[in-house]
Amino acid sequence: MSGNADAVRQLHRGEAGTLRRDVLYDLLADDVTWSAIGPPDLFPWAGSVYGHDGVREWFALLNEKMAYDAFELRELYEDGDTVIEIVSASGTAEATARPFASEIVRVWTFRDGKAVVVRSYYDTYAYAAALAPKGDTAGGND
Repeated sequence: MSGNADAVRQLHRGEAGTLRRDVLYDLLADDVTWSAIGPPDLFPWAGSVYGHDGVREWFALLNEKMAYDAFELRELYEDGDTVIEIVSASGTAEATARPFASEIVRVWTFRDGKAVVVRSYYDTYAYAAALAPKGDTAGGND
């Protein structure tokens, strides 16, 4: 594995259930594009943000809604300037205290040792079910 894969691995070398943000911003290019899938009307963090300030705002929006208790690197792959990480994540929705669990696939694109594009894919149904108001069909059986 190269320095890019090793750098992504370092993001997970901290307290269990967390992503080391002290390392993250050193890894990101100033003009990074950070994206996550999902409907923005349900997930305020869905869509794309730009630059370090955009990524900070993205984390603030995500953490306002979702409390992670696990975020563990499971697999890591590299091909040239592309690194793919598979993470096992779980926690609860802040508003409902309902649990969620999902694998997250994050695709990193590097240029000159800095991440210029980061894209996240995850089980949006698991997140929607955790966020759904009591009695909502997306929330399952209450």
